[in-house]
Amino acid sequence: MKRKLILLLAAAAVLVSGLVSLRRLARRPQPTGLPVVTNSAGPGSNVVITRSPEEIFRRAFWQRPTAADHIVHADRREWSDHDQAVQHWQWFLQVRPSAALLSTLRDPTTFGLLPGTPAHSPIKPASAPAWFPTDPQRADCEMLQGPAGGLTVYYRAADNVLFATDAGRGFAPPVTQLARR
Repeated sequence: MKRKLILLLAAAAVLVSGLVSLRRLARRPQPTGLPVVTNSAGPGSNVVITRSPEEIFRRAFWQRPTAADHIVHADRREWSDHDQAVQHWQWFLQVRPSAALLSTLRDPTTFGLLPGTPAHSPIKPASAPAWFPTDPQRADCEMLQGPAGGLTVYYRAADNVLFATDAGRGFAPPVTQLARR
């Protein structure tokens, strides 16, 4: 009888702990920034738009944002073909940066960014989200850019806001067969 009572109490304890765990999971906020898939103009292709701020920040700057980095907006777009192979990607960020992030971006040995002129912007206005500044709005920004283009950063010191963007081609398809000699 004692043995059955101990087993019953152990089973009840396991059941209660399982229910507590399920309640914690249910209260946990759902992840934001899930991809939104929209059809593109071309047949058999689509655009996946992701708005996951921390993930876009991490992929852009190869580090996680610190508590002092406040991400205002983030947008990443991936154009893929009918086989879901990424053909082209582009992302945009708006951040109120920490002094450490600014220092990292201004250090040419980190990302190879060099001072540039906002008048020679690589951004196509039609491709940028509405919150990303236009050419005239970027005129008073400090601009940093890689020597071959790519990562471009605009910093407006007046209100401590940083805009960044980059774009590139997709990824090479996997090798399916080894070449024979």
